[in-house]
Amino acid sequence: MKTFLIHFVFIQLATVASLKTRKAVSITLSAAKDIPVSGFLIDNSKSEWNKEVMDQIKAVSKENSNNISVIKSRLTDINKAVNNLLNQYVHGIVPASDGYIGCYKDDSSRLLKYKISNVGNSLTLAKGRKHCKGYKYTGLQYGTYIFCGNILVNEKYPRVPESNCNMACAGEKNRMCGSADRNSIYLVKP
Repeated sequence: MKTFLIHFVFIQLATVASLKTRKAVSITLSAAKDIPVSGFLIDNSKSEWNKEVMDQIKAVSKENSNNISVIKSRLTDINKAVNNLLNQYVHGIVPASDGYIGCYKDDSSRLLKYKISNVGNSLTLAKGRKHCKGYKYTGLQYGTYIFCGNILVNEKYPRVPESNCNMACAGEKNRMCGSADRNSIYLVKP
């Protein structure tokens, strides 16, 4: 768009200059093609030529629009890829292959504040992820509780040593599910 505006100003200046000398002037739109401008202000006796020029302008304009659409699409794809990479890293920590982020401090105000549920003896990581669908993180706590949320960065709730998350999940004994006021936090979508 900036390129077109700059060229438009140039067209106006070049057209005024060409009126005095009646010389043809050509410009470049986004480096696509040279288009003669002198026909814009010439009498109607050259209407065929004016139509040809207008057709060239339309073709270049369409080509530029298509190029812009392709660029926007590619930028959107790049943006998604960058966001996916960023979502894999939390505080410089690379999640484990199962999406495990780490052991985090908690209290009654809650680090992960949504859809809190005590599922009793059936707590598993799969159940936590299903329960927190639509959120970014699932926190498993005290062997039986599930917490959901989208924000993990909070100075009040830092990452703590793994030894603090020492209670097995009630329904998955080989997995740690936090402890009292400690969350074993996983990505909902690893």
